[in-house]
Amino acid sequence: MGELGVDGRLAAGFAFALGACIGSFLNVVIWRLPRGESFVHPGSHCPACGAAIPFWANVPLLSYALLRGRCRTCGVHISVRYPLVEALTGAIFAALFWLHGPSTRLLVEWALAAALVAVVFIDLDHHIIPNAITLPGLALGLAISLVAPQLGVGWRDALLGVAAVAGPLWALSAGYEWLRGQIGLGMGDVKLVAMLASFLGFRAAFGIVTFGALLGVIYGVVLIAHAHGGRNTRIPFGPALALMGLLFVFQPDLMDPILVRP
Repeated sequence: MGELGVDGRLAAGFAFALGACIGSFLNVVIWRLPRGESFVHPGSHCPACGAAIPFWANVPLLSYALLRGRCRTCGVHISVRYPLVEALTGAIFAALFWLHGPSTRLLVEWALAAALVAVVFIDLDHHIIPNAITLPGLALGLAISLVAPQLGVGWRDALLGVAAVAGPLWALSAGYEWLRGQIGLGMGDVKLVAMLASFLGFRAAFGIVTFGALLGVIYGVVLIAHAHGGRNTRIPFGPALALMGLLFVFQPDLMDPILVRP
């Protein structure tokens, strides 16, 4: 987008504030979705004492700083993850705005990035990637490829990515479980790749799996060494895929020098 003027900096600041607010909602999703809880009822409350959190004590980033990271009612420490997710989402929104500028496509990129942030933390905590994120995301990505390809990729590219990248991963996952009687690559990972392929196309999906596998191996080695685990140590692959997905949201053409356009 180039150097931002005063108006551009104000807009980027607004994008950060919007992202921080979305991040505040993502904190709710990350906590409640894996537990099957409603996003609406009950309202925001302290998980320790159950006291309701008023709106003025629920302002992204600011409230955490003013309350010094503690519940205003019981004084229990509030995890630093809450402002981290808010700041991270805000930074991603502002960076995407700065790189790609205001457009309808930016709204799609923001939505996909928010979903990936939720995936990272849910999979780290629970070793699951909820269908409630990936399946609607896959449907939306395919729909966009059909009716508004300028907001993502064309439908041929999207379908090729789903079939040629997510398809073999599904066969690998199903075959491993059939042969070994245990899960190797989770189906949640496969659905996440399919969702990313529907938005970003074949080349990006191929890059996400390739580089995500390398990142996952590095993370697994560190995790096993730190925890003194063995080969049966459960290693969530979703965060690596989601982080690579974010990279390709920022730079969709990263694989162009390597792979020929379909």
